[in-house]
Amino acid sequence: MKSYFELKEGIQELQEAKVSIAKLKPGLKLNVIHDGKSARNYGVNGENVYSGKVQVLGMGNVPMGKPAKDSHVFAKDYKDAQNKFRDVWNKEEIRYGRFWNAQSRMRAFFQAIAAESDGKKIPYGWTCWIWKIIEGPNKGKISYCFIDSDDKWSVVFLNKSTNFRLES
Repeated sequence: MKSYFELKEGIQELQEAKVSIAKLKPGLKLNVIHDGKSARNYGVNGENVYSGKVQVLGMGNVPMGKPAKDSHVFAKDYKDAQNKFRDVWNKEEIRYGRFWNAQSRMRAFFQAIAAESDGKKIPYGWTCWIWKIIEGPNKGKISYCFIDSDDKWSVVFLNKSTNFRLES
């Protein structure tokens, strides 16, 4: 019978794993895969959204109807946004307001951040994770996932949006 240390030497590291939105951080390289009911309706379930990997840049607001830019990123993650904009986060209507869920609170928080600068420094728009496409035909372009009107994370697909899953 093998000892623990002999078994440990034989274990291989996982090459792929699912990643949740909560675990995203800048520099992470991921595959974005169409998933969910909307992807099944459009016939793209299980396909890679960008035909390659993306590299996460951070969180920010992307104006509705405009392409994403790396200048729209203003926080590394949600906790960083809460620390940078502590005065907005500690407002009573954001901190203790009634929201349907966590995504609804996040969206209200990011819109309040934009309202602080009247949409000049930080634009009004979608609350997003912004990333750069590093493989495939769209290499070098900036894209994003956003909280849609159903309070779910979605990516733009053609003129629609679909849910997705992230894999490393």
